[in-house]
Amino acid sequence: MPPTTPIPDVLIIGGSHAGLSAALTLYRALHTSIIFDSHRPRNNYSTPVRLTATWEHEEPEKFKQASRKELEDAGYTTFVDTEITTVRKTDEGLFEVVSREGEKWVGRKLLFAIGSRDIFPQIPGYEALYTQRIFQCMLQFGYEERGCESAGLLAVEGLANVFFSTMLADDSNKFTDKVTIYTNQNPMLASDISVSLESSDIGIDDRKIKALREGEARTQVVIEFEDGSEVTEGFIVHRPNTELDRTLVDQLGLKISERGDIEAMPPFCQTSVPGVFAAGDCASPMKIIPNALCTGAYAGCGIARELPRRVTERKIVTENGNTRADTPVYS
Repeated sequence: MPPTTPIPDVLIIGGSHAGLSAALTLYRALHTSIIFDSHRPRNNYSTPVRLTATWEHEEPEKFKQASRKELEDAGYTTFVDTEITTVRKTDEGLFEVVSREGEKWVGRKLLFAIGSRDIFPQIPGYEALYTQRIFQCMLQFGYEERGCESAGLLAVEGLANVFFSTMLADDSNKFTDKVTIYTNQNPMLASDISVSLESSDIGIDDRKIKALREGEARTQVVIEFEDGSEVTEGFIVHRPNTELDRTLVDQLGLKISERGDIEAMPPFCQTSVPGVFAAGDCASPMKIIPNALCTGAYAGCGIARELPRRVTERKIVTENGNTRADTPVYS
């Protein structure tokens, strides 16, 4: 069992895959942590786990609960189900966090594993279909759609880009006979994509999209155009933009990358503020479980290497001849 210490080694804000992975690495280095979990993950759509060995098709919550139990059994990690609203670095170089209820905690290091949130295009019907018939990555979700007759890709917002739209269209073409890239009345983009296409199984449609809806078969998507026409596809590919909640990030003055995530130096995920680390969706464009697990583990390594070695607790003989464990110290 870990020694008792009045100040935990690490405060982890975020109780999903990145935070859990970091806590696992930390306890194996004999470091204590507190995980603060508001239970508001980005992926709250109950989509099955993908690309994660031994957990394929399982519910993400089941995966997290198994990880949480492992950590609780080890005894180095404490869980607090609350939302942190304030964070600061103290004059002593420690980190203080305050919950919405006003409770305070202090720790030696701080890890942000707060995730991010999806920002959907302003296309009616999009949100209802997201993760059901609109998929962000076919290497994650395409296997179940294999053999589909046709599919579409929305080249809008972050995918209004020749490189990314054609790359994801090629991915989609592995699972369907034909892919159409819908450029949503962007003739210049449609022309640029047309020049770069190498497959005759990928086409372009530049009509203005009015709305999306589920087809008569639940395995279909209907695209309605402003000219009154419509087309039916087996599925749609689109990766929505994401947004970081900067409430806590700005309180510490962390640098933000051009893509809007926390700037964290690889491989150990150190941010621009000494003693503060960031892992998972909040600090990477690769917002998938395997990457969250990986960056969480690396962040745990980086944090552990900055923490001093804990001296084995000493036994003190009391006046009545009994012994007790002294409060552990650091060397």
